[in-house]
Amino acid sequence: MLDFDTIVIGAGPAGMGASLYLKRAGIEVLLIDKDAPGGQMLKTSKIENYLGYESINGADLALKMFDHVKKNDIPFEFGEVVSVVKDENYTVKLASKEFTCKHVIVATGRIPNKLGLALEDQIQGVSYCAVCDGSFYRNKTVGVVGGGNSAFTNALYLADLCDKVYLMVRGEVRANAELVNRAKNRDNIIVLKQTAVKELIAEDNRLTKVVLQNDKTLDLEGLFVAIGGRPKVDFIKNISLEKEYITVNEHMESSLKGLYACGDVIYKEFYQIATAINDGVIAALSIKAGE
Repeated sequence: MLDFDTIVIGAGPAGMGASLYLKRAGIEVLLIDKDAPGGQMLKTSKIENYLGYESINGADLALKMFDHVKKNDIPFEFGEVVSVVKDENYTVKLASKEFTCKHVIVATGRIPNKLGLALEDQIQGVSYCAVCDGSFYRNKTVGVVGGGNSAFTNALYLADLCDKVYLMVRGEVRANAELVNRAKNRDNIIVLKQTAVKELIAEDNRLTKVVLQNDKTLDLEGLFVAIGGRPKVDFIKNISLEKEYITVNEHMESSLKGLYACGDVIYKEFYQIATAINDGVIAALSIKAGE
């Protein structure tokens, strides 16, 4: 006898949306995550493009979503999935326990990309989450690396805390026009285009400077890296991928029958909270339709 009909791995907006629709459709579902529910929303200071909220803190939106999940009595298991094994059905294995199910929905999102520089993992002062660590750099000078919405959002958030924020855009500016204009209107944000960090310099194991590609240096006490991420799918074997992302059909089903994927872990054009929830809902309804 199976433990659940469907197990959802990942409690970001895609996973929570999928679990809610499954539960309301009368399908027994388990939601699993190794971190607090919310995914990347927990690392977002302000969300202004989610319908129904002119502006909301990412952690607050995550809490509202998880409260909705809890009110529907959806069981939640805290832990990291180490493998998903397909036989006649699926076995989802955690470090100390395992569960069996007929369907799996993978919604594990992405983990941040790193700069790949020496000292990056050894010294203090390098972060991948401005909301998490920004308060440590109050009234200091920091840098942000990236050219997308996340980088500009981080820079704007840090500008309220720090004396000066250098925003280093390695290639083209990809952020939307509103964020770019806001950054231009902040006196303490300095946008450096076509600028890459090639070396980190530290004293007493703490970042003090960065060396740019033109050999100029910037005195920084903190560096925030916002250059995208890559999906975490190493716990699944024999699944079709494109550029490391899981490929799915219009029903969000992967190359493994009964295994669905949604949100930032799949290969698609747009990555937004709204599209992640859409993916999760499609996966859930597709499972219901096949019952």
